[in-house]
Amino acid sequence: MRSKLWGIALVGILGYTGIGQKSNTNPFKAGYTTLTLIDSSRTYKTNTKETDPLHYRPLELDIWYPSSEQTEAPLLFKDLWIKYEERSNRYQDEDYTGISEELALYLMAGFGIDVKDASRLLNVTTHSYENAAIAKGSFPLVVYMAGYNGMGVENYTLLEDLAEKGFIVVSIWSMGRYPGQMTNDLLDTMEQVNDADFALRTLKQKSDFPIDFDATGILGYSWGGISSAILLDRYPKVKAFVSLDGSETHYFGESDIDDNFLTGIHTADVLHPEMHAAAYLALESGNKLAEFRPTGEYHYYKKTEAPKFYLRNDKSMHEDFGSFASMLEVSQERTEIYNEFSKSTVLFFQEYLMGKKDFEPYYQQLIDKTDITHRPFSYNTEVLKELYFAGSITDAKTKTPLPYVNMGLLQQPFGTVSKKNGEFELRLNEGHVDDTLRLSMIGYQSKTIPIKQLLNRKGDIAFELEEEISELNEVVVTAKKWRYKTLGNKTKSKFIGHLFYYEQLGKEMGVRMNVGRRPTFVDAFHFHISYNRFSAKSFFRLNVYDASNRRNLLKENIIISVDPKQTGVISTDLKPYDIILTEDVIVTLEWIDNEGEVLPTEALVISVGLFTGGTYERNSKQQRLKKKLKGLGVGFTMDVRY
Repeated sequence: MRSKLWGIALVGILGYTGIGQKSNTNPFKAGYTTLTLIDSSRTYKTNTKETDPLHYRPLELDIWYPSSEQTEAPLLFKDLWIKYEERSNRYQDEDYTGISEELALYLMAGFGIDVKDASRLLNVTTHSYENAAIAKGSFPLVVYMAGYNGMGVENYTLLEDLAEKGFIVVSIWSMGRYPGQMTNDLLDTMEQVNDADFALRTLKQKSDFPIDFDATGILGYSWGGISSAILLDRYPKVKAFVSLDGSETHYFGESDIDDNFLTGIHTADVLHPEMHAAAYLALESGNKLAEFRPTGEYHYYKKTEAPKFYLRNDKSMHEDFGSFASMLEVSQERTEIYNEFSKSTVLFFQEYLMGKKDFEPYYQQLIDKTDITHRPFSYNTEVLKELYFAGSITDAKTKTPLPYVNMGLLQQPFGTVSKKNGEFELRLNEGHVDDTLRLSMIGYQSKTIPIKQLLNRKGDIAFELEEEISELNEVVVTAKKWRYKTLGNKTKSKFIGHLFYYEQLGKEMGVRMNVGRRPTFVDAFHFHISYNRFSAKSFFRLNVYDASNRRNLLKENIIISVDPKQTGVISTDLKPYDIILTEDVIVTLEWIDNEGEVLPTEALVISVGLFTGGTYERNSKQQRLKKKLKGLGVGFTMDVRY
């Protein structure tokens, strides 16, 4: 998930009066139940016998439905949240028992909320009444296609509201292939589509739910958007499709891994937007193109000829299309955005599945607002000319190659690191010509060069860096008995982690460590890797910064290597480096090199722990280290003595 304070929620379509509270003037209560199915036409866990409970494809459907009965008490949020934990245990290899609170804290931190008490979140009262009696009548069906590795809990407030308005909502989780860890490729995407297909066929044949299958709509969130579009191909009689910032529309150029996965889906002949007749409402986030310039697009909205509507709040982010930002009261603005999109969704389904006529007036009301547009993103389709620079970096005096020099733009998060032999390759484009390149390395004076000055250079470029001569502050150490201590975050969590992945060479992450003012010797550094899919040996630079002015306190490179697939605690002896600290520091790891190729599907995961000062991060050395996760810190520790 992608800084924010607790706010006072606004009253909107969901009628929020405080966290987890809403007034209810709807005609029904929201009943909730789960339905367990087995699809014996598909194998889930291969190389197992038919008697194995995971041999065939398992499905668990979350179903919200209209109820005229109010049972004794509605579910708490943790009742839905724990179901996520239980399914993780049943259908994956890892044991995640007891992680509900940990996951809730991670969710809060992901929204920039200081992590203090997960019970406030877990004890939110929902408006879902488990196993309440189904109301009499016949009700339209909405199929909810959950986001990446998600289930209905991610948008339960919207699904509740649909049930209270008279819809039956069937939520299809995104479990992917065995061992139940979703990826973005075609085969995993098709598992969610096949799950939805099987669920629809089963409900039509055997279910006691009073579903009007002639009035069916599809609701897709995030990665569930493209699954929804594929499902729509199989069910051409579906009457309405709503996308909550869904991936059925994709802008190329931000991530090679997503570009490759989406290209595979687009070329698989499973999407035909020009052929479907379902009315389509596309809700899109406003910051999608804030940090990169697209090289192309697959725009589902522009391709379909069906009745269609588009809304984008320029202030919205991807997270605003799930219920968590509103539920956590991140801010009044975020809650209002979610309420606008939720109300649009409900009114759209009411118009196209129930025959009511309130959507278009509300749609017009929204697009008259300053921050909301009904015009899709447009971008310059002209391909920018690539600017390619290569060369070497050496010591100005000794002429020896300088390894792992940081090279980055000052205005944008683009950069690279020189190789072990001092050579470098830097790929930019003509949109960067007015920027400035900065070279920096421990023990050397930094250098800045305007990109325009590099354009006229022929052949390889030779950079030289001057050694930085600095006097160390005098430290007086008296003879005494040493006291030993471990600073940092000792977590070895296998559930919560922070990633180095594929195209992030040069990325840096770390935590603050409280040293104090007394002279402190650093003996060792440790970090914990929970998962490692890197097929190549990787190299990381240890950095130790003054916490106040971000000055690197080290005088030479300290390189730490990690073998392919290596996990667990990685330890480095720092006694030979004579590191003495007299102030609080930020300690980071920076991915600088690898032997061999790191594939687009590979990542290395550093464990993250709770109740810490947070994780600092940056993708380019020339950016400022910023706290990305409040209350959650990566598992870095230092052994010290004083």
